[in-house]
Amino acid sequence: MAVKKNIAPKNELLKVYRNEAFDIGFYDYFKDLPNNKISQVLNNRERKITLNSVTYRQINSWEEQGLLTIERENREWRKYSLMDAIWVKILQELREFGFSIDKIRATKESLSFLSDKCGVPMPFLEFYTAFALGGKMPVVILFFTDGVAVPANFTQFKVTKEVFDVDHHIQINLNKILQGFFPNLDLWPKYELEMPVSIEEVELLAFMRVKQFEKVEVHYKGGRIDLIEGLERVDAQKRIMDIFREQKYSDINLIQQDGRIVAVTRKVKKKIKGTTHPE
Repeated sequence: MAVKKNIAPKNELLKVYRNEAFDIGFYDYFKDLPNNKISQVLNNRERKITLNSVTYRQINSWEEQGLLTIERENREWRKYSLMDAIWVKILQELREFGFSIDKIRATKESLSFLSDKCGVPMPFLEFYTAFALGGKMPVVILFFTDGVAVPANFTQFKVTKEVFDVDHHIQINLNKILQGFFPNLDLWPKYELEMPVSIEEVELLAFMRVKQFEKVEVHYKGGRIDLIEGLERVDAQKRIMDIFREQKYSDINLIQQDGRIVAVTRKVKKKIKGTTHPE
């Protein structure tokens, strides 16, 4: 007699993935958001991100439909954060798969789960993006027939699939999206990685790969990362007070030539506070 797999409704599968996310540091990631440098990198709209495959008409249409919100003054050009750009690519892919606007609204709502509590628009998508960038975790986003979306560690997904019959769905590879934004970086996932690295290691690796610091110093205490310092070059045209306000913990160095500021460097400091390692 054949052994029948356990069959669980999609809501139970959502709990499986979400519990796994909490186990590997979800609360650690969002507990001190003002000092979370990864989140700042992912949500900073000063970085130039090009979306060549998406048309201006599509962007306008999605904004009118309430699927996309990019704040801008008057008629200036839109500036995208990395998280904005990821969501735009997801929108494009889902439309090409034939998802209706109403179904994509359900997708946006499901990805916005806990947004008020966490302080970012799409907490689970951002959390897994941080690990895909910093730890090269293989991440897929599952989209079910009702529009509900679930980001998942691909390794964990394969294990879960052996236990439960998963509802029909399509998958989008988050790592491939990220690699497309940064063609000069090697962001392809490490499928042999069974468990993710710790939160502080993800912060360090994400800094080095995306933030483009000129120099990174790592200070250890008791065998664990205690402080990260990154030296970055700042736009010399910015107002000095704006530069000071942008980072809570930083040292500013101004370089003058003929009475004019020609270069500004800033040492950004990130204190690691008792981060929990995954078991």
